[in-house]
Amino acid sequence: MPSLEVARGDTVRVRIASRSIINHPFHLHGHRVRVVSRNGEPASGSPWWTDTLNVGSGEIYEIEFIADNPGIWLDHCHIFQHGANGMIMHLAYQGVTTPFSSGHDLPE
Repeated sequence: MPSLEVARGDTVRVRIASRSIINHPFHLHGHRVRVVSRNGEPASGSPWWTDTLNVGSGEIYEIEFIADNPGIWLDHCHIFQHGANGMIMHLAYQGVTTPFSSGHDLPE
């Protein structure tokens, strides 16, 4: 699973593009994001803050957030089958680790 590594306090900007023919409700755990642009057009008016963004067919969004909640967070499509098929990513803070592992035999 790919990871986007950030440091606490970073301003993080991410571009999300849908190349499919269906919508993808993108969700970032642990953070709220501000929509910067949609399809190359800057967002205007009141700031658009969200934790889930429905990315339609062919749409491109730019979002940004402040890395202010250290941890290892999941970013994923909220259509669970899409996540199961790999439409997921980790947001990982520098220096944050987990005691958990995968791919190993469990103790009896």
